Amino acid sequence: MSADISAHVDWKAVRDEVTSRLQDLIRLETVNPPGNEVLVANYLRDAVAEVGLSSHVLESAPGRATFVTRIEGEGKGRPLMLMAHSDVVSVEADKWQHPPFSGDIIDGMIWGRGAVDTKNLVASELLVTLLIKRLGLKLDRDLIFCIFADEEAGGRYGATWMWENHRDLIDAEVAINEGGGNAIDVNDSRFYLCQTGEKGSARTQIIATAPPGHASVPRDDTAMLRMGRALVKLSEYTFPTVMTSSVEMMLRSFAEGLGAKADMIDDILADPTWENLSKLPLGEHELLSLRATTRNTAVPTIIHGGHRINVIPGEVVCDVDVRLLPGQDPTEVRAQIQELLGDEVTVVGTGGSGGIEADPASVLFDTINEVVGDLDPGSSVAPFLVSGGTDAKSIPGVKVYGFNPAPYSPAEMNGAHNHDERVSIDNLLFATKALFEIVVRYCSASV
Repeated sequence: MSADISAHVDWKAVRDEVTSRLQDLIRLETVNPPGNEVLVANYLRDAVAEVGLSSHVLESAPGRATFVTRIEGEGKGRPLMLMAHSDVVSVEADKWQHPPFSGDIIDGMIWGRGAVDTKNLVASELLVTLLIKRLGLKLDRDLIFCIFADEEAGGRYGATWMWENHRDLIDAEVAINEGGGNAIDVNDSRFYLCQTGEKGSARTQIIATAPPGHASVPRDDTAMLRMGRALVKLSEYTFPTVMTSSVEMMLRSFAEGLGAKADMIDDILADPTWENLSKLPLGEHELLSLRATTRNTAVPTIIHGGHRINVIPGEVVCDVDVRLLPGQDPTEVRAQIQELLGDEVTVVGTGGSGGIEADPASVLFDTINEVVGDLDPGSSVAPFLVSGGTDAKSIPGVKVYGFNPAPYSPAEMNGAHNHDERVSIDNLLFATKALFEIVVRYCSASV
């Protein structure tokens, strides 16, 4: 790290504060819907006011607030933005080991909804912003700190609304966002994944219809049976492998960790079947992620149908979460699904957005790589395509990297949108240190 600046930081105090801040944020219930992200926005407004920063709390609808503040630099480059989101997904509280909005600390882990998606990143970015002001650092460019509403529902009331209505407040050259940062080991080499791309969505419905009737008189052809057959076909189908630039660059980065087996990367890229990809020496979670990011996917998630126990429904509808690789056409993919399922059902689109990729060739990416090498000697950064979506798609004028770095455990990585979401205090501090140093170096900060 930059010894002259880091020497001014009391990292034990930072550890205590970032932990406390994350606990506070988890206790502010911002489940979307309804969101109520104004709770977090007001909390952040008060926090940065303590160091003399003014800020904006902007509501796209009542309670749907995005927070943004800025530390002005010397204007030698376009701004860097630290971004995340304040809304979280719903919970089934009875299935958690500890209350999901408690922020409890158990065995060095902070528990609660948002602990890894993404109130941990909010807390780390807040501490970076506070530290820069407290230390009186001079930056060569503006630093924007923005926490969006509504990411979990697509960003209509958050990033999309901000880009359309308050672009001047968030218009940056580059941004650091959620979506990457987890560490994976390939043989004896460690790589921290930096998200340079993400899949798009093509939300889809499958509709099955057939004559209704009385449930006491079974029929050989019903909407429910048609839907059942369609879902079995869809669930058993594997879309073809498609290699994106981000995944190809990630695999080429892994070659140095494979030693004598480095040639297997060339073999995989020459014939990128799942049979070959699955031979990589990766953990279960990493292999699942790789499978999801090398093909389009279609996962049934919600069934609608029927209105009484004794009535055979005339229509059954299934919502399908279709995720598309960058460059893929949603109309063509839905046509593939229709051909697969046949004429027993109808496949229709209900919305979505395209996938995106950002070229890792940049000063910011190089800075991220340098910092990671200093914090975790011998490690490096690899580009990465994330299978989900983030707010990056809503701000097309900004080059966005997903990077919230730490050697997260499988329990932490699997916590997003799951029961028992939690993050370790050690990893929260690691991420905060890394982000602070990335900002300091990229913005050429001085005391």
